[in-house]
Amino acid sequence: MSVWLLCALLFSLIGRTKQDGHLTTIKEVKVYAEETDTSEDGAWVLNVAWRDEFSENYVFKKISYEIEVFYTENMSRVHSETIHVMPNKTTFYHWKWTSPIPLQCTSHSVRLRHRDQLYVGEWTPLYTYNGQDLNPVEAMVYPRDQVFMIGSNITFCCIMETVSNVPYPPFGIQISNRTYITEPIHFYWHNESTTDIECVFKKGSSDASEGASVFIGYPPDDQNLTCITRDLSSVECHWERSTKKAQLIQRETKYKLNGRDCTFGQCGLPAMTKQVTKWTLVAKNPLGVKTLTDIADPTHRVKMRAPIQISHVAYARNVTLRWRWNEKNYASFPMICAVKLNGNFYKEHFSGKGLLALVLKNLQPFTKYTAQVRCGSNESFYEWGSWSEITEFTTKEDNPEAVDVWIQYFEQNAYVLWKSLTPQQSHGILTGYNITITNPKGGSQFDIILNTQLCYKINETNGQTITVQATNSAGLSPPSTIIAPSYPDNEVSISHINSSNGGFEISLEEYRCSTCGLVVEWFLTYNKSQCGVEWERIPKCDRGTWNKSDNLKPGERYTVSVYACSNDAPKLLKRSEGYAIEEKPGKVENLTGKNNGITIELSWNKVPLHLQKGFIQGYNVTTLLSGSEKIINNTVTKEHKVNLKLDPGSYIFRVSAFTSGGEGDYTMFKMEKENFDQVIAATIVGCSAAALVFIIITVLCYRKRKWLKKLLYPDIPEPKLAGKWITKGIYCTQMTEGYVKCDIQEAQSSEHPALSESLHGLDLISSNSKVPAHFYINFSESPVEVLYYPVEKLTSILENPSYNLTMPEPVDVPQISNLTLEMQDDYIPAPNFDQNNLVKDSESYKPQSTCTDEKLL
Repeated sequence: MSVWLLCALLFSLIGRTKQDGHLTTIKEVKVYAEETDTSEDGAWVLNVAWRDEFSENYVFKKISYEIEVFYTENMSRVHSETIHVMPNKTTFYHWKWTSPIPLQCTSHSVRLRHRDQLYVGEWTPLYTYNGQDLNPVEAMVYPRDQVFMIGSNITFCCIMETVSNVPYPPFGIQISNRTYITEPIHFYWHNESTTDIECVFKKGSSDASEGASVFIGYPPDDQNLTCITRDLSSVECHWERSTKKAQLIQRETKYKLNGRDCTFGQCGLPAMTKQVTKWTLVAKNPLGVKTLTDIADPTHRVKMRAPIQISHVAYARNVTLRWRWNEKNYASFPMICAVKLNGNFYKEHFSGKGLLALVLKNLQPFTKYTAQVRCGSNESFYEWGSWSEITEFTTKEDNPEAVDVWIQYFEQNAYVLWKSLTPQQSHGILTGYNITITNPKGGSQFDIILNTQLCYKINETNGQTITVQATNSAGLSPPSTIIAPSYPDNEVSISHINSSNGGFEISLEEYRCSTCGLVVEWFLTYNKSQCGVEWERIPKCDRGTWNKSDNLKPGERYTVSVYACSNDAPKLLKRSEGYAIEEKPGKVENLTGKNNGITIELSWNKVPLHLQKGFIQGYNVTTLLSGSEKIINNTVTKEHKVNLKLDPGSYIFRVSAFTSGGEGDYTMFKMEKENFDQVIAATIVGCSAAALVFIIITVLCYRKRKWLKKLLYPDIPEPKLAGKWITKGIYCTQMTEGYVKCDIQEAQSSEHPALSESLHGLDLISSNSKVPAHFYINFSESPVEVLYYPVEKLTSILENPSYNLTMPEPVDVPQISNLTLEMQDDYIPAPNFDQNNLVKDSESYKPQSTCTDEKLL
């Protein structure tokens, strides 16, 4: 068989050579540009068609052709290709080539020849497609107003009017006498999908320009075609646009649904068949075509339209909504409807044929509501229909809810207080509160009406029953009752409660269940105010913990109490104090210091309670060396004083309190630390020196005792007489009838002490004693007159203002007070006189003054 094929091939070649020689058999060659909607603004595809009259004896299954494309003016080859086709003498062969530049930029010439394994034919003549550069009347830029895929590389050409015109870059490559091209320009996505290309060239003495605009985008990429019915008689189809960013601006995509032109969002068919139907959508733009299909029974694809003309009839706790339909086919259509109330779905659905009304229950009285309605198929539910317009209504007022009542004791007074009702609890506009106080002993009661006050003072708290009711236009709330105890229950001790996450936490499991649960009360410990108590009720037997963290002030101490709620008065179970959030405390007060031997003792007062800001955990004591501010000691103590052992010197002490919230500001104190050894030495030296001086003075005084006595206590000299001294004395004897007889006798010298003793031993009694009224005076040396004087005159006679002598009382001798003798000598020894005694014994006598001589009166 192979031999036979080889022989046939040789015979065919010999016969063809004899018949045609080297002449080509390619006939009827046609060269043209492929026409599109935008080919006038830039044709890119060059088509070549031809026929071949090869020999009938040609036995090869395929025929090969070589094709070459040239820029006509300078005959530069831009493309060459070999193609293979099946032999067919009756039809044309076709070849397409896409040019890198628009075909209008310059003329393109094509030639081709036949080629097989044993034979290469001659080239056909050049067949030319003429460009716009042959006889241009003005400068032109290609391509223009065309659409390209994002990421494309496009080459632009600029055709000059004359050969002498040369454009500026980027048109820098010349391919013909009048045509210049750019390097391929890459197009990527940016905010705008339109790009302008400008060709600037020199024209005369000035610059001229010509430009073009191109568009970038993607081919159609629509998705998810879905066809539904809304009125039960026609079909609407919906789909999604491409998710890609680039969209065409002027080159919009064209759509066709089952062959009917439509636009995006408005594609539909006027008739509907109640059976499975197929819908086909074709999307097309200059960059490509996309086809979508959907198959379904339209009666299972019902999306109802929205109800219209919604009305309402509102009551305190329910409302009736009514509407109507704009589609007559809905009258008997089984449907299910849903309601959105204040933006939230109502918990219940409503169903029926041709539904036109529904009732919403369990609403809040005196509350504004908004409502919307939508419906869907109840038999073959596909999706919900469109929402109706929003309708607004307000429910009517109703009786308020019960208020939360509590008792507070403040400054020896009791107050009943209650929490304000929220708008949801008041069920209307509150007009006031009714308070009923019942005395259990006498059974009497009285009512009080308050407007907006939330607190009322109770005059007596002896088991009274207090009932509070809120009122509005609809009526009174249920009564809230509490029994006031006789006195505040302060029998429990106060403990500390630690903060937990910025609040308080109390375990409830430790308390036994009461008849109505527990009540937790809290208030500011140091800023407690009238009616400033807050409380929270814990349901009966609610286990777990109670937490409170909101609306608590940082750095403030709170008193938290737990009460048992029962049918009787509340009973206090526990009371604690603590801080929700501890802060740094204030300053300590009255910081003082003193030297205490070898140490310095610092002491201070506590931080005031309202400035503690937390539980004081201790005090930081910092010791600094005065002048250098060098810290030499840090001490932490929980006491309010501290002893610091320091060397002598000047120090600055800083004391600050601290809590878990931080350290407060310090209080500063400065003092000197004395040298204790020097103090002891100075004390010993001083005491020793004083003792030595005392000893020396004592010794000197002892040795000079006679001199000191003479100097300080000299001896009293004996009386010395000047001139003639009458050496006479006075001697008195008691007479009868209240008189005393006194005689003047010679005075005895020192050798006769008996007389002086007798004289000094006289006692004169006072005038109050029983004595004679007169006395007798006798002068024996010379005749004298004896005188008798009453006792009361004796005082003036014997008075001596310069010398008084007191004498002891002798037995049986009357006492004469204030006896005074006037002597004629310079010195008179006389006894001392006082009010009761005249003289004492002679041994106590001492001369004290010197008198001038005078006559005795």
